[in-house]
Amino acid sequence: MKKTIPFALFLILALTMLTGCFTDNGSFPQPTANFTPKQTYAVPFDKLWSGILDALDKNRITTIGVDKSSGVIQTDYIAGPGRFMVVAAQSTRYKYSVTVRNESDGTERMNVICKVESSMSGNAGSQWRDVTPQNAALAAKLETWLYEQIEQEIK
Repeated sequence: MKKTIPFALFLILALTMLTGCFTDNGSFPQPTANFTPKQTYAVPFDKLWSGILDALDKNRITTIGVDKSSGVIQTDYIAGPGRFMVVAAQSTRYKYSVTVRNESDGTERMNVICKVESSMSGNAGSQWRDVTPQNAALAAKLETWLYEQIEQEIK
């Protein structure tokens, strides 16, 4: 009986590690429940543009490309949560592309697109790869979250 308890604890620890149950404390931002983005806004272009930049700044999201004349903003990658396993660690990151276009009715149309990438360190091929198609629901939540942040800035 004395040998069974340490063996059982070891077995539980080993199974936990093999199944990858150790995760870091990071998490993806979440939009408010039932929030639906407008995507078309009856505000001047400059106000919407400033609102986008203010929301990015407020959330400490770095931009790598800002071209007001074409209405395009590209963000740098944002680290997402990771997962640590026995022989490797899975990391995630995401970035945004935001465009603003004038509509014929005098409104502004904003489009937010999120790209999600994953990498497995500890493997020979530990390059980042686009996993957005396999994580469409996550990308949509991240896009909705950014729409919500921007809408709060342009109120």
